[in-house]
Amino acid sequence: MISEKEKIVLKSFGKHLKSLKEKQKLSYREFYKRSGVNTGDIIKYENGETSPSFITLVRLAIGLKIHPTELLDFNFGIDFSAGLE
Repeated sequence: MISEKEKIVLKSFGKHLKSLKEKQKLSYREFYKRSGVNTGDIIKYENGETSPSFITLVRLAIGLKIHPTELLDFNFGIDFSAGLE
């Protein structure tokens, strides 16, 4: 079971991923072709329903033609000094 703070992080990541995809005007089909990540999984990531693995993060970055660190360059929406509980 994930904590409420982890849910916030997943939602924030999803919004960021969707924003990056939309900035490039990528359809889900094109994003899938570029990244090899299943469209259903992309939607789950965008909705904050699940967390991608490290390799999937790399694939998403390849699909967006960006460095993987750009996928993690967003406001996580939590106070890190307070922990995840």
